[in-house]
Amino acid sequence: MNSLVSNDLESWIPWKWADTLCQWLYTGNKKFTEPFFDDTVSACKSLDENRTLYKIVSDLDIMEEWANGINALTPSLVIFHVSRCGSTLLSQLLSLDENHIVLSQVPFFDELLRLPYSKQRVDVKTSDGYFNAAIKYYGQKKGGNEKYLFIKTDSWHLHFYRRLRALFPSVPVVLLYRDPLEVIQSQQRQRGIHSVPGMIEQEVFDFAKDQGHETNLDIYMANVLHGYFKIMIDIAVNDPLSLPVNYKEGIHSILKKISAFTGLDVAAEVEAFAERSRFHAKHPHQLFKEEYTELAIQDYLLPVLQLYHRLDTISLSSHLSDTST
Repeated sequence: MNSLVSNDLESWIPWKWADTLCQWLYTGNKKFTEPFFDDTVSACKSLDENRTLYKIVSDLDIMEEWANGINALTPSLVIFHVSRCGSTLLSQLLSLDENHIVLSQVPFFDELLRLPYSKQRVDVKTSDGYFNAAIKYYGQKKGGNEKYLFIKTDSWHLHFYRRLRALFPSVPVVLLYRDPLEVIQSQQRQRGIHSVPGMIEQEVFDFAKDQGHETNLDIYMANVLHGYFKIMIDIAVNDPLSLPVNYKEGIHSILKKISAFTGLDVAAEVEAFAERSRFHAKHPHQLFKEEYTELAIQDYLLPVLQLYHRLDTISLSSHLSDTST
């Protein structure tokens, strides 16, 4: 693989970090339209180039060096979210436009961002350099007509906001959130890895003493959400390139606000958006049906609910200010 030049890297992406080596995957002309990038990886594994007996591997330093010659888009928008708040549907709608590249919760990005917390203990500066290089591979211009590159993070990447802002200082960010009671109820039906203690390094969440050892999963998730909302409030107050939006506003309203705020033409295909919205974001062949019953408000929920209402006030205020200007 050391003999590769930039043209040889076309349609190849680094996709997995294992045993100190980076594994590569051929994507061909595959567009990234699946709800999650894990689904895209599964689809690409069936390509002949990925069905050889030998794995294509390199180290991360070489990956960073090779990235310099790649014809790629820079990020147009980063979507932060608190989980179970419509971010998957939003990314799915954005992917309907063939001129958009949408990167939805890319596992390799997460691996790189969390390297400082891993056994290898790669320092933050090096980790960020690898991450910036990886963006170039995933944002390759294949057809030549690509206009925008959208990145939907994992929810815990809110804790990496400052690192990402330093890498992309002029890129607008969306802060997508939802009533914590509804998020927790969704997690009760199917837990994400960030809602189970030990699945993600506790250092990432910056928990107060004993919060990371909570055995009640609902209380643990409330602690996770408390951290998320604190960060979102700080971003919304201090970052003029941030747009907080509440799930309850509805996906079409959210798209219009994003379009108006960023200047990106992302609300053009209204009919196509409306049709896709009828189906489940994570399971595109299933009709969507919201399931929600009122939860009793326990004492442990009060702190995060206070933050939620504070963020809502900030969001409403910013939207009114935008309307009046």
